[in-house]
Amino acid sequence: MLSFLKRKPEPSMPVEAARALVGCDQQASQPVPPAPHPAAKRNRQENIKVSDDCAAAFAAMAKARGISKAALFEDLVAERLESLQRRGVKIEV
Repeated sequence: MLSFLKRKPEPSMPVEAARALVGCDQQASQPVPPAPHPAAKRNRQENIKVSDDCAAAFAAMAKARGISKAALFEDLVAERLESLQRRGVKIEV
């Protein structure tokens, strides 16, 4: 079953390294950072209440991966949906 949610690919290099490459002279032997995915149209985020510890851990995870909290949330939801579908749980969206 195909899902409408797609997990975003992991960046091929850390964000800091990609930013360092932008604007500097690149030699042919250096990897070119991948082009960013076009932004999907987004609905307003739901205001979900979480504990301070959870919010801090979530922000730290997003920062460690070099992505926004919104992108991390979408990735986690897509991952959980895939897991449920593999176990045979039918989700109607």
